[in-house]
Amino acid sequence: GLYECQVSSHPPISIFIDLKVVEARAEIPGPLEKFLKLGSLLKLTCTLRQSPEPPLYVFWYHNNRMVNYDNDRGVNVTSELAAKSSSLTIASATRDHSGNYSCVPNNAQPASTVVHILNGENPAAMQTGGRGLSWLHCPSLILLVASVVTSSSSLPTRPSRVFLSSRGL
Repeated sequence: GLYECQVSSHPPISIFIDLKVVEARAEIPGPLEKFLKLGSLLKLTCTLRQSPEPPLYVFWYHNNRMVNYDNDRGVNVTSELAAKSSSLTIASATRDHSGNYSCVPNNAQPASTVVHILNGENPAAMQTGGRGLSWLHCPSLILLVASVVTSSSSLPTRPSRVFLSSRGL
């Protein structure tokens, strides 16, 4: 909103401040769940939205384990901090790469997505409704969803930031 600061002088002086509270957040574009074939390229991109400044760092997590430096597991993380962007790439995804991926910048709310690496399975069969599998027949999927919900609640949160711009009148 617009706020006015007045100084009782002669002549009176006023400065108007337009206060906007923004909450910077990370975003991983695409669906919240991604389905890939075994051996295919996995590339996740994280972009900061509503962030007035670039982050100092962006950490990537796979199932709550930081993977920024996991080159031996085929994980490559590249960050373009000035462009407010970071990417996680795995050249040949294996079943071990399935799970929850989170992008956690130091100055924004994190973003997460779930990746499923399929070995010949049909991703449509994993969805509910229609002729797909019933939730009752998918105990491992139920456990996966429960672990994602539990693990996402333990991610760090970032406070909102306040930014001021002034206009002299």
